Amino acid sequence: MDNKQIEGNIFVPAHIDDVWRAWTTESGLRSFLAPECLMVPEPNGPFEIYFRPDAPLGERGSEGCRVMAVMPHDLLSFSWNFPPSLPHIRLQKTQVSLRFVPEGQGTRLYFLQTGWANDPDWDQGYAYFREEWLETSLPRLQYRFTHGPIDWNNPPDKQQLKSLAQ
Repeated sequence: MDNKQIEGNIFVPAHIDDVWRAWTTESGLRSFLAPECLMVPEPNGPFEIYFRPDAPLGERGSEGCRVMAVMPHDLLSFSWNFPPSLPHIRLQKTQVSLRFVPEGQGTRLYFLQTGWANDPDWDQGYAYFREEWLETSLPRLQYRFTHGPIDWNNPPDKQQLKSLAQ
């Protein structure tokens, strides 16, 4: 499949300032994306999201990923690596771009992940991230603004998150 990409958008019932802060501050990222992180919202700043903060170094999450572009309340772009379960391509990176658009009483967030190679391992990564971003991570952002920050000891399951989309 040529030029494949993961694309989606969600409506977040929160002011664009709050949605922007959720993505561009460490406390914001910890409230919906992962229990720990290292993020500096400037070009080439770290964008390291630690889904498994207690795992060995190199297996915690998006270690080594960087912010690529920051245009406040408009665009956040960052590099994104593959999970440790795909060791052959773990150090390869794709690009994620987020667009923030005010809509009614909230914000429409547009998600785009590009830069996919035509390769079986990359296809596995594509399938993995398509599900992770569209069915878990982005819905958790909605959940964060409707139910409060994620409790990482008891995060909402996919069924709870799916009910938000209805």
